[in-house]
Amino acid sequence: MQLSRRAFLLRGTAVAAAPIVVTLAPSFTAAAADKADIGYVGENGFQLTVIDTMLDMSTPVEVLRSDRVRWSPDPANGFGASGKLNGLPGYFSGDAHTTAPQIFTAWPKVQEQSRKDGFRIGNSAIQPQAAADRTDNWRVLIDGQPAGIVGLWRKSSPIRTLAVADRRWESTKRHLVTLELDRAIPQGAVLSITGPSFAETEYVKDPDVFSESIHVCQAGYPLTGPKKAYVGSWLGQDQVGKNGSTDALLSPATEWSLVSTQNGAVVRSGRLTLAKPSEEPHRNGLNFNGCSIYEADFSDLELDGEYQIQVSGLGRSFPFNVSLAAYDEALRLAARWYFHQRSGCEIAAPYGEGRTRPRNGHPADGLTVWQTDLKLGNMRDGYGKVRAPKALSENVNTLGGSDAAPERSSMKANPKAWGGWHDAGDWDRRIQHMDVVFHMADIVETFPHCRSLNLNLPESKKTFSHADVASRKDDDDRGDGETVLPDLIHEALWGASLWRRTQHENGAIIGGVEYSISGILGSVSWNPVQKAYAYGPEDWAAYRFAYGAAKLGHVIHHVCGDTVLGSAIVAEATRAWLWAEQQPTDGFSDSALSRVNQIRIAAAATVYRASGDPQARKVFEDQNPFVPQAEKPDSSLKKEVFPAAYLEYVRAAREGREVNAAIVGTIEGWIKQRALNGKRMGRDFGLHNTAAYPWGLGWLRFGPGSNWRAGQMAMYFASEGEATTEVHNAAVEGMWFGLGCNPANVSFVQGLGHREFSDPLFTDELSGKKIPGQISFGVAGGKLYEWEQRKTAGAFYPPNQEAWPIYTQIFESRSIAIAAEHGIKSNAMEWLVACAFATLPD
Repeated sequence: MQLSRRAFLLRGTAVAAAPIVVTLAPSFTAAAADKADIGYVGENGFQLTVIDTMLDMSTPVEVLRSDRVRWSPDPANGFGASGKLNGLPGYFSGDAHTTAPQIFTAWPKVQEQSRKDGFRIGNSAIQPQAAADRTDNWRVLIDGQPAGIVGLWRKSSPIRTLAVADRRWESTKRHLVTLELDRAIPQGAVLSITGPSFAETEYVKDPDVFSESIHVCQAGYPLTGPKKAYVGSWLGQDQVGKNGSTDALLSPATEWSLVSTQNGAVVRSGRLTLAKPSEEPHRNGLNFNGCSIYEADFSDLELDGEYQIQVSGLGRSFPFNVSLAAYDEALRLAARWYFHQRSGCEIAAPYGEGRTRPRNGHPADGLTVWQTDLKLGNMRDGYGKVRAPKALSENVNTLGGSDAAPERSSMKANPKAWGGWHDAGDWDRRIQHMDVVFHMADIVETFPHCRSLNLNLPESKKTFSHADVASRKDDDDRGDGETVLPDLIHEALWGASLWRRTQHENGAIIGGVEYSISGILGSVSWNPVQKAYAYGPEDWAAYRFAYGAAKLGHVIHHVCGDTVLGSAIVAEATRAWLWAEQQPTDGFSDSALSRVNQIRIAAAATVYRASGDPQARKVFEDQNPFVPQAEKPDSSLKKEVFPAAYLEYVRAAREGREVNAAIVGTIEGWIKQRALNGKRMGRDFGLHNTAAYPWGLGWLRFGPGSNWRAGQMAMYFASEGEATTEVHNAAVEGMWFGLGCNPANVSFVQGLGHREFSDPLFTDELSGKKIPGQISFGVAGGKLYEWEQRKTAGAFYPPNQEAWPIYTQIFESRSIAIAAEHGIKSNAMEWLVACAFATLPD
C-alpha cells in the first residue's frame, strides 16, 4: 500500500485534499459526465445516458505521531471511526497493528457542477417529477429544424454511494432518458439537444453506436455450443407513470447482423425470434422484463474472432469474442477471488496481480481475538434468532461488569484463531465456509482440468511442507513432504485452516470469528476499529467441519496422492464427528434440532466415505431422506439441502464400502432426474433460475448465482461420468446473465466485461483497487431494507422500487447490499462450480 502525504497535509496545517477520481465504469468517468452518450431507438427516438453527481475520494494518508488527532473510536458504531486529523474531518482505521500504520481519509467531495438538479425530484406532493421528465423542458433540432417531442421516459439508479459526512450519503446516478420525436432522424443528420441540466450538445446520427437494448455475454461465447444475443428494453416511466419499452420497435421482421470487428464483414444475419413476450409471466403472474425479449441466434458460427451484433433501428452491442476457451478466465477469477478474501495473509507482488494489502487478522500483528462461549448456531447467521453484536456485548458485560471492553473483563484471547476467508462485506469467518472447502475439493475430484489451474498463489507448485505454506495448523503438520498439491486444494486448505488450528484435543470445533460490527467507515481488515471474538465449540459447527474436512482429506489422499496429509485431515474430521455425536441435545427447539440434523446426516455420508466409520454409516442409513429406515424419519431432511453429500454415499459404494443398495439406487436416480428435468424460469438471457429453487424466489440468485443449476448438472456428470450436450449447453447459457447479458448490460464479475458492476460491496480501503473476480448478487429481487432506502434516497426513478421489473433492478451501489454483496458460500461458491462445469473440455 502506498500512503502519501504529498499535496494533502502540510505539517500541522490542513490544506485541500488531493482527489482521486474513482472510475465508475468504462465511459462513465468525470470527463464523460460533461457529454452524455447517445443511442438510437427506432427511426424517431434516441436515448441519452447522463451521469449525475460525481464523487471524488481523498487519498488515504498515514497518521504520524506529530499529528493532531481527535477521535473516540467506538467498536460497535458504523461511524465510530470518524474524527479529525489536524482539523480536517474524515475517518480513521484502527491503530493497533504492530507494523502497518494507522490511516486517515478525508470525507469524499461532490465534484463542482457535477450535480444535475434538473433530474432531482423534490417533495412528491409538490413536485412529483423532475424538470427533466417534462417534454416541454427539452428542445431538439434536426439539422437546425425544431422537432416535436411526443414521448419521454426515464429510468435512473445509483451507480455509487458514499458517506460524505456522519450519516449523510451521496449517490452518483446513471440516468437513461429516452425521447420519441414526431419525425424520423435521418442517418448523418446533426441532432442538437438542450434540456434541464443538459447544455446544448450536438450529435451526428450514426447507426453503429452502442445500443442499451442489445444484450450479449461480454466474456464471449464458446466456439462450439450456444451463442445468442437478446434484444429489448424497459425504458422506465414517463411523467404520469406510464411504462415505456421497445415493444413497438421490434418484431420477428426486425433484421440483425453479426459483424466482425476486424474487417467489418457480416458473417451471419437473420431476423429476430421472440424469446419471451411481455405478457408471459415468469412467476406469480409477473413478467420480470417489463417488455418483450427477442433473440438473435448465431450458434452455428464456429469461427473464432471478435464480433458485434447489429440490430436494425437500434445500433450495435458491446464487442465480444468467440473462442475455444471462452470461460477459462471466468473460472480462474472465480477460484482466485478467494485468495483476496484470505484472513491472516499478506497480498503482495507478484501474487496480488496489481493489488496489495498488509497481512490481516493475524495475532502476531496486534489483533486480539477474544474467546467467548457463545454458539454461532444460536445467532441469526446460524439457525437461531439472536443478533450477534448484541449477544457479544452482553457476553462481555457479564464477564466484566458495565465496561464492555474485553481486555478489562475475564475474557481470554485465542491466539490460534486466524486463517480462513473473510465473509461478504465484513470480515467474519464462519463455520459455514467449510461448505466451500467441500466444493473446492469436489471440483478437483470431479473435473481433472481444474487440477492444473494456475491461481498464482504463494503456495503454487509447492508441497504442503514448503516454507511458503502458511495454512499449516502447527510445525508438525507437513504432509508427505513430496506431493505438489493443486492450487485449488491449497486454497481449500487455507479456508479450513482456522478450524484445523483451533480444534480441541477432544475434537470440538468452534463456530468461527465474529467482529463487533461490520462496516465501520475507515476501518480496514488489517487494522480494524472493531473488536474480534471467537465463538465457542458446538455440535453444529463440528458437523459442518466434519462435512468439509472429510471430503478435503479424502481428495488429498486419493486424488492428489498426499496420503499423510489426507489421512490426518480425515482423522480430524472423524474426531469432530464423534465429539458432536456425544453432545447433549437438551434445550434445543424442534427447529434447531432439525437444522443440526440436516448437517449431521450430510456429514455422516462424507465421514463414512472417507473413514469407514460404522457409526456414521448407521446414522446416514437410518435417517437419509431417500429410503429412510427409521420408523419416524425427520421431515426436515430436504433433499436440496446439502445435496452433494448424497453423492458421497454413492461414491463410497463404488469404492467398496458396504452400503444399502436400495439407497444408492434411489440417489442415483434422483441425481439424474433433477439434472435432466429442471425447468427454466425463463427462456430469456440464458437464465436457468427455476421454479424448483428450494429457497423461494431466490433474490440472491439472479446474478452469477442464477446458474446455480450447474451444481445439479455437475453432480450428474460426477455420477454418470459424462454429461449430455444439452446439459452442458444449459450450464453455458447460464453464464451469460452474470457476464453482462442482462437489462443493464453490466457484468457482475470484476475483471470481466466492458461495463463492470460499478460499486461492489467492499469494506476495506474504499479508494483501493477492486478485486478481480469479485462478484455481486447483481439484482435486488427483494424489497430494499429501510437502511438501504435511506442511504440511496433520491437516486431512483421511478422512485418506487416495485415499479421496476425484477430483472431491471440492477442497482450498482454498495449501500444496496442485496444487489452489491457477495457470499463466500452462496453465489461465489455456486459461480465457482458453474465455471468448473462450463469449462469442461469436449
